[in-house]
Amino acid sequence: MTIGEYGQDIESAENFFRRRERDIVQMAGDSGLQSRALELQVAATVHRYGYQQVWCGVPVIRLPDDIMLLQEIVFSLKPQAIIETGVARGGSLLLNASLMEISGIRPNVLGIDIQILNHAREAIDGSRYSRYIDLVEGDSTSIIAQTAIQRHLEVTSSEKPALLILDSNHTHEHVSKELEILTPYLPLGSVVIVADTLIEDMPEKLYENRPWGVGNNPLTAVRSFLAKNSNYELHKQWARRGLISELRDGILIKVA
Repeated sequence: MTIGEYGQDIESAENFFRRRERDIVQMAGDSGLQSRALELQVAATVHRYGYQQVWCGVPVIRLPDDIMLLQEIVFSLKPQAIIETGVARGGSLLLNASLMEISGIRPNVLGIDIQILNHAREAIDGSRYSRYIDLVEGDSTSIIAQTAIQRHLEVTSSEKPALLILDSNHTHEHVSKELEILTPYLPLGSVVIVADTLIEDMPEKLYENRPWGVGNNPLTAVRSFLAKNSNYELHKQWARRGLISELRDGILIKVA
């Protein structure tokens, strides 16, 4: 320890990072804290908290914790491309492109959605990242999506890892098909982020107007996929990194 300008003890860099890693592991395993965080998310859902964020002037359906987590993943992974299913308002694609840029890599983003809204296209076309973002309209489990991803990765001619974000239809069946059909195209070391895995832990009646819910959601699909595919596993560094997060236990890495 050394004494700082205002008299407080300052840890060495080595001790700081060691303590930080220990804190991360302990927080991930703190079931009481995780339960209270979930209660807060349920309460915030009444105010549509997940829809309140904006990135580069465009709505982005991401929680603040998950935006920070995505930044850490992109900076660490340095993916050759970020592919996202589910375009929504367009903000997440701008987020992906800007995070690649500030991580020192050329933005290379592909967005796939069964319907791309006009205002989402306009937001992307009017941004500084328009030339780095490709949009494909079609079901994310279709041959259209498979072909688009294959071509997008072939353009880079690189074996560097990619980042795949699944954030479209959240039913078990649909996410299972996305994982089965899209992940084989990813190079070794690639990361897959499956959004809204928190649905499994939310109150059963919270999604009454949706085709998904407890027992039928992205997390059940992830668990089924991992049970059948030994070449993917939960990414231990990231799977429980966020606290107020929709990605809990939904971040995978290709290991073989």
